[in-house]
Amino acid sequence: MPTNHHADTQSCRAPLLVLLLGPLLVLALSGPPRAWALDADQARGGWESGTGRAQHIFDFEIQGNRVSGVYCTDCADATTLAFIEGTLQGDDMRFIVRHVRADGTTLYEDQATARIEGDHLMVSGRAGGRGGGAFRWILHKDPRGPANLGQAVTPVLPQPGAPARNVAVYEAHRPPSGRRPPPVGLFRPQPYQPPGPWERITPERLVGVWFAGTGHDKQHFFFHEVGNRLLGMVCGPCDNPYTMAAIDDFRIQGDTVTFEIHHEDFGGVSLPFHNTITAHLAGNELRVISAIANNVPIEQQPLAYFPFSMIGPVSFEATSAN
Repeated sequence: MPTNHHADTQSCRAPLLVLLLGPLLVLALSGPPRAWALDADQARGGWESGTGRAQHIFDFEIQGNRVSGVYCTDCADATTLAFIEGTLQGDDMRFIVRHVRADGTTLYEDQATARIEGDHLMVSGRAGGRGGGAFRWILHKDPRGPANLGQAVTPVLPQPGAPARNVAVYEAHRPPSGRRPPPVGLFRPQPYQPPGPWERITPERLVGVWFAGTGHDKQHFFFHEVGNRLLGMVCGPCDNPYTMAAIDDFRIQGDTVTFEIHHEDFGGVSLPFHNTITAHLAGNELRVISAIANNVPIEQQPLAYFPFSMIGPVSFEATSAN
């Protein structure tokens, strides 16, 4: 019988965070300046409160009136990762931010409400834990737009404060229909040989931080136990809320694991969408064998069977500078 873990992330050359565009619901602002009625397409995806390490970053996944996602401060530091659970209610989102220990138990929870005001997402509430108290943060979209993923400008979902140059290519962008030619010369890749036989996968073997690629833009995959579930996030680069996505719906069967990466506000096809990742484990390699977008015909997915390996896991604490 499969072991199901429901929840409620590339090679150096081709990050997974590559797919986007979707129907846009237009909101009207009437009368004097005030909060907009909160529409899912206005609020979904990545938001930040500032720049550098002293900031608050949210990535909201919205399905119907259900809100989930991830929160972090220094997002390359897995110890700052927390998980969002809440609902879309009229003019705002109401949610908790659950901070968890390495063993998956709850450390403390923040209570929060968010709503759109102009080009910003206003988040207010009360923090739990030591030194907790009332807070009010002014969040915005990253003015740089997402990191370039093989295109001069990557399109993003039109939202308050989204970079105009990225929004301008939103309707014109179409995903590539052909596959890339194989590399030639000295660095032509050799056929993949796993470091050993595929192993039986358990949640304990996945928990931690896995890496794909090198340098500033490498992909960080965080797999965390939260209660009796597996949840996670992928980012790369991790200082840009556009290039991060929540991970959930882990399903383990023998030597195979599948999970979903949720793309909310940028990518190469209609938004929002999710990739279903299928992978095997051998030694310290988690080998991805397919990444299938749920809303694109398979013949239009040049990366659908683009294999790559993650290396890991390392402990959450090992990614922290503190």
